[in-house]
Amino acid sequence: MIAFVRGAVVEIGSESVCVEVNGIGYEVIVPISALNRLQGQQGRETMFHTYLQVLENEFKLYGFLGRNELELFKTLMGISGMGARTSLAVLGTMKPDEFYQAILAGDEKALTRVPGIGKKTAQRLLFELKGKVPEIEADMAGPVDLSTREETMLALEALGYSRSELYPILAQLERDQEMGERVEDNIKKILKIKGNLSK
Repeated sequence: MIAFVRGAVVEIGSESVCVEVNGIGYEVIVPISALNRLQGQQGRETMFHTYLQVLENEFKLYGFLGRNELELFKTLMGISGMGARTSLAVLGTMKPDEFYQAILAGDEKALTRVPGIGKKTAQRLLFELKGKVPEIEADMAGPVDLSTREETMLALEALGYSRSELYPILAQLERDQEMGERVEDNIKKILKIKGNLSK
């Protein structure tokens, strides 16, 4: 298993990049969002979290700039009807946080905006992943105590807020490493952000 590839991006194509590692060029297939971010960065050392797909006649190496993107890709690949191309299209269209928010909110319309995902596939994703999102979130969570995280969520639910509207704010705080150990402080931060968003 190849966990990651780190090297200079020497070529950027329409679906993949060529990464030079110790004189060897690896073709790494990446989401279109990564291609856009890498434009103009040829020669710069970049690390890709990778997934190796072993087919009958070839190997394909998929790469992602963030670990959370790789984890979502692997989750999608485990769902019936979701091949590598469609899973890659999800990551080219939505950030992982946006995808999980759509699952939690049951937002079929958001999912069908992804090329290759029709109504039936969107419904399958909602059915298979909705109950697993908290588990996936835990796998991707940082150093924040998960019990504190859940207590914060439960306290806000008691105030009438839904998880689907709280999740993106909670994810933002964790990305910015602003989630603390005190539930009261976390609630104040989340309510402040919600107040700013509603203005």
